[in-house]
Amino acid sequence: MFKERITRLLLPSLILYRSIAVCCLIILIIVQARLIYNTYELKNRQYNVDEKERIDHAYKQAIRNEILFPGGAKILHQYITQHIDTLQDLYLHQPKAFEALRKQLSDKLYRSLRRSSTMDSLFRAIHTQLHLTNDLLFLLTLNNVAVTFDGISYIPIYHKGDFKDSLVNIREVGPGMLIDGNLLVANRENLVTSISISDPSPFTLQVSFSLYVDQNNRQLAILKQMIPTLSLSLLSIAFVLVIYYFTYKNWLKQKKLADMKSDFLNSITHEFNTPISAILIANKSLQNQEIITNPQSVGTLTDIIKRQTDRLQALINQALDITSMNKQTIEKKSYILEELLGEIVNDYRLKTAGQAYINYTPATSSSLVKLNRFLFTTMLYNIFDNALKYNEADVKHITVKTVLCPINGMVLSIKDNGIGIAENTISHIFEKFYRGKQSSRVSGLGLGLFYVKQSLEAHGWKLNLQSQVGLGTEFRIFIPYHPNTAGV
Repeated sequence: MFKERITRLLLPSLILYRSIAVCCLIILIIVQARLIYNTYELKNRQYNVDEKERIDHAYKQAIRNEILFPGGAKILHQYITQHIDTLQDLYLHQPKAFEALRKQLSDKLYRSLRRSSTMDSLFRAIHTQLHLTNDLLFLLTLNNVAVTFDGISYIPIYHKGDFKDSLVNIREVGPGMLIDGNLLVANRENLVTSISISDPSPFTLQVSFSLYVDQNNRQLAILKQMIPTLSLSLLSIAFVLVIYYFTYKNWLKQKKLADMKSDFLNSITHEFNTPISAILIANKSLQNQEIITNPQSVGTLTDIIKRQTDRLQALINQALDITSMNKQTIEKKSYILEELLGEIVNDYRLKTAGQAYINYTPATSSSLVKLNRFLFTTMLYNIFDNALKYNEADVKHITVKTVLCPINGMVLSIKDNGIGIAENTISHIFEKFYRGKQSSRVSGLGLGLFYVKQSLEAHGWKLNLQSQVGLGTEFRIFIPYHPNTAGV
């Protein structure tokens, strides 16, 4: 009940910590993404600034006293300036006719400028003149054409979007009509120059146009420049993820260890209190004068004290032995494995007094192995104890046998018909203080199988565990032969 209450208290904390960690990680990724985006935008705006300034200067020099390209001013004069009187008359007296004429003039102006454009050859000349190495594309647009009759107010002849609902077929890109070039996108990042020409005199024009220059693969080129930034950003996120993973994993491990220690304290309190209580009761009984005068009662009580003292000592020794067990400190001697197993099995039969049927089948009679007898015996006793404690069969069976291996070794198999071990539990049963869900029905400290694991590691042996819920468990221990094996 206490453990369940603790689990209920810890579960919200676990969910809260996990949620906070995930939120922090998401915020970090968003911040990193924002920084990368801002870096990209900055580089996008500053991309080839020097190159664009040189193109701007060369282009303005090439079209000095001209509009759009050499010869462009003549075309504008032909289609707009020469009709300015007609435009004024219609604007003042016939607005519908003025609207029709400006559409007609805009259409003719567009076609003539497209047909007569020399911008392609001009841009190639600028490219050669400036010794530019990049494969550049350009876009030339006419953005606005207006006339003034009084030198003060301007009447639009063409402005982007004026003729969307008419039959005028003008291709528009960016801020105005497309005059020349094959650059598909017009924006402030690839704008080289935007020129506006006007004269505050009666019967003059106001004209604005823009030149855009860019690489065909601008985004890819910028991303290549950002490879160090992107790499460091991704590396930092990966590093944080790794730290988060190991921190979270370690936190869970520490939490699990704390839970196991709590279980251990509860178990050891119970395990130690039982013999201590028995000793105290027996001691108090010995103070009774009637019992003291009865030698048989005294003998019974002293036997109880001895057994409970031995049990208490065994519990303490088990905890102490585990902490000092390792390959370097244990002493090993050579034993005939079959003879030693026979003695251990017989002793355990006497100890359990018919609680289980234990069958032992040796594969040979003279397998010489090096081991520590005390650790080996205690290890097997722990396995046997578990086979009986976690067994609900009417007739409990433990089968012990040895099997020869072709690679200079022996397999010791210990199989029972107990309740078995769930697959998700097998990886935990050898942990210190671990006690599964079924452990609440039996006593113990959660050290038995941990002792088995420590003993195996101290001997350098390997263990294979096979178990199925409801059918039982089999421990298979591989024991290498002593180099001086007497025979088979």
